[in-house]
Amino acid sequence: MDTSTDRFKILLCVDGSEESKRGLRYAVRVGKGNDADITLLYVRPRDPSLGTGGIDLRLVRENVLDWGLELPGMRALEEARTQLIEMGFMDAHWRSKAVNREVSGDPVGDSMIVYTSETGAQIVLKNMVSPSVARGILDECDLNEYDLTILAMGGEKEGSERGRINWDVTRTVVLDHHGTVLLARGIEESHGHLICVTNDQKSIEAAAKDAVMASRCDCPVHLFSVSENEEGIADAEAAIVAAREAIEAAGVKIVDQAVEVGDPIDCIIARGQPYSVIVLADSHVKGFRRFFEVSVGYKVLQFAHNSVMIVR
Repeated sequence: MDTSTDRFKILLCVDGSEESKRGLRYAVRVGKGNDADITLLYVRPRDPSLGTGGIDLRLVRENVLDWGLELPGMRALEEARTQLIEMGFMDAHWRSKAVNREVSGDPVGDSMIVYTSETGAQIVLKNMVSPSVARGILDECDLNEYDLTILAMGGEKEGSERGRINWDVTRTVVLDHHGTVLLARGIEESHGHLICVTNDQKSIEAAAKDAVMASRCDCPVHLFSVSENEEGIADAEAAIVAAREAIEAAGVKIVDQAVEVGDPIDCIIARGQPYSVIVLADSHVKGFRRFFEVSVGYKVLQFAHNSVMIVR
């Protein structure tokens, strides 16, 4: 993959669900332009009994994305590639390069194909073997520094199959990943970002970072702050002012702003429901995941009805 620092890199974790397809449409909006690369990742458990239809393993490893094998995840990746072509984000004639890596305990191993346009934009389809879906996603995040990781999560029933992205997978990735994560639930593309801020520097910086990201997909930016009581209103208003200044300094316009008094979790979930994404800064100390598990951000991520982004 292109390792230049000026490219915007998106990781979309796919599982073949309808939620994944909506997540891909959103990734395309965020990644529009020649400065963005998208990696589509499917993680499958190790399978020592995986059949290859009598085809020589060396040939399988070199051509796994072209053989039409019923390898778990291949259909999801192929459908995603077709979707990208139909959306006009990539061309069927982009040059391609296949890469395979042997994995102990699995006859096929990791398979990847990199598509590159004439302008240098890249789409990567990756079928990774891992002990668990969450572990595979985290390993990929460690290998490549993505600007945005998208987990498209459907209902628990849909997410119960092996290779599917459910709450257990999402929870582990969000807690252990040190980058920005978007949990996509029924995500709509143009309903705006509700950026929730508190009066601290980390929150203000996260607000500006997301506002720039939202501008990539022409998503309107809305600011929101919550005070738990009347005495804290001034602090919430100060957070709005600071965030507005930082966002406007980054060249992004703000549609509106609001302050409410009440329980932050309830207020954010209720206020955020009509938007494409609820955005919050990560409030936990690096290496101490237990702090994040009791934070407002974690509770909103868990109980919101729509998509939530944790900015780091």
